Amino acid sequence: MTIKINNIKSGDSGEHISLLHGWGFNAAIWQETAHALANNAQVNCIDLPGHGYSPMPSGDYNIETLANLIAETLPEQGHLIGWSLGGIIAMQIALRHPQKIKKLILVGSVARFVRDDDWRYAVSTEILQDFSDSLSNDIQQTLQRFIALQVMGSDESREILCKLRELMNSNQAPHPAALQGGLEILQEVDLRNQLSKITQSTLMIFGERDTLSRPKTARQMLPLLPNAQLAIINGAGHAPFLSHNQHFTNLIEQFIHE
Repeated sequence: MTIKINNIKSGDSGEHISLLHGWGFNAAIWQETAHALANNAQVNCIDLPGHGYSPMPSGDYNIETLANLIAETLPEQGHLIGWSLGGIIAMQIALRHPQKIKKLILVGSVARFVRDDDWRYAVSTEILQDFSDSLSNDIQQTLQRFIALQVMGSDESREILCKLRELMNSNQAPHPAALQGGLEILQEVDLRNQLSKITQSTLMIFGERDTLSRPKTARQMLPLLPNAQLAIINGAGHAPFLSHNQHFTNLIEQFIHE
């Protein structure tokens, strides 16, 4: 299958940066960030399989399949940015295809999305299961509810909510099986015991008011990564690249060029 890559017009030289979006969205979510980064880099925004213009993969829709397919599109030793679901897939790529990644940037993304006894700040299993159950009844309503959850508590939440709705609808609707498969990844995948194998320099960017991937969970995850740093953007929710884009892109450029 062919993964859809949205190439951002940029120079022929500079660092390679690839961006992976989150559940239910498509590569258009990165348009503002990508154009800002393209001033000094070669930037690609990738539609996850079953999202945007990337077709569904054959076989099982799982994190290993997605990581392998996306890794085939990446340049050697480029920088990879993953948001939410895209972040956990980026971690899997770093584990399975380490030669592809020079530096890793995780945005509102953790190694396990649901809570357990020693991971108590993550979201409850019931929340994601409720979204999974509602998909079969009304996909559009489920996506709208998920968007509302992402902006909860953030600065300018009404404006960000409108942006997210516009960007989600700016491309082809995600395949229902991709939505269901993505939720299963968020519910079931636990990479905590493998994080010690991710040796690339890693930047974790979280919104102070993120209710899906809380900063407290990020702080629990930080010591599990051998070469990581954490940046928390005050006033931001789950999509800090929309609410605080200048601050967000500054953090990435400083990290890449340090």
